[in-house]
Amino acid sequence: MMDITANVRHNRAMSTHELRFLFQGDIRKVLDHFSRLLRVRFCFLSPDGQELQVGEGKSHCRFCRMVRFKLGLLDRCLANDRDGWHQAAQSGEAVWYPCFAGMTDGCMTVKSGERVIGYMMIGQFRTRRTCTPALRSRWRKEFGNDDLQKFFEETPYYTRAQVRDIMGVFEVLVKFIVSQRLIAVRGLDSLQPLLSYMAEHPRETLTTGDAARLLHRSPSSLSHLFKEAMGSSFLQYQIESKLDLADEIFRTREGVTVRQVAFELGFGDPYYFSRLYRKHRGHPPSRMLRRQTDA
Repeated sequence: MMDITANVRHNRAMSTHELRFLFQGDIRKVLDHFSRLLRVRFCFLSPDGQELQVGEGKSHCRFCRMVRFKLGLLDRCLANDRDGWHQAAQSGEAVWYPCFAGMTDGCMTVKSGERVIGYMMIGQFRTRRTCTPALRSRWRKEFGNDDLQKFFEETPYYTRAQVRDIMGVFEVLVKFIVSQRLIAVRGLDSLQPLLSYMAEHPRETLTTGDAARLLHRSPSSLSHLFKEAMGSSFLQYQIESKLDLADEIFRTREGVTVRQVAFELGFGDPYYFSRLYRKHRGHPPSRMLRRQTDA
């Protein structure tokens, strides 16, 4: 239970407008130097995937632009990236992986305390000589030339051994960025004791006054800080966090009932839990049980 709770509670994705990022001047230098040295694309993304800082302001390579827009595969590219973020969040380390088109990308989570606040990514280099055969064939058929392969060959080539070294340096750089607080979220560090307490006590439902006392603040000060750092009220955030945890339990614990989940999360009335879940998710929690059965 605690492993699931900590993972869901600390890593609940927040959109860019919910975070107030603070970038120190040196972050630009780090990204610029790394991008220039290795000819890769090195960037920081928010939890919902928006690029906020890009080394040298480097745009996507021509090959990737052709795949994304000429072949209309942008959604597939983004899904590939999301899979990489998930791998990085699960491992807690820098990971690298092939994209469906034949390129190679790397990723590592950026955290404030235990909370994921974004992702550092490097990419648009290759470890193979040709792009994915199916895409190359499709391009030839649609455009009557082999330009996609030509654009692929324009991107930097590294052996797998070299990529392992690059990823080693990349991981050290990301850890340096975190340790030097080159990227931070306004107000989040001040809230960390409260967020940790909530993760460790999922059955408790705190009032704003309870939360304020944990941080030795007034309720009004806590409300203002929480809204600024998290983009929502404390009470709304607490509800969403409990429902996120409920979803995770439904997905991972075979045979669990709605009643059990409600009690486990501190809801004394399972019917109230079901009404709250439907209000915020748009469907009853029983649908999650049906999905589990179908799977």
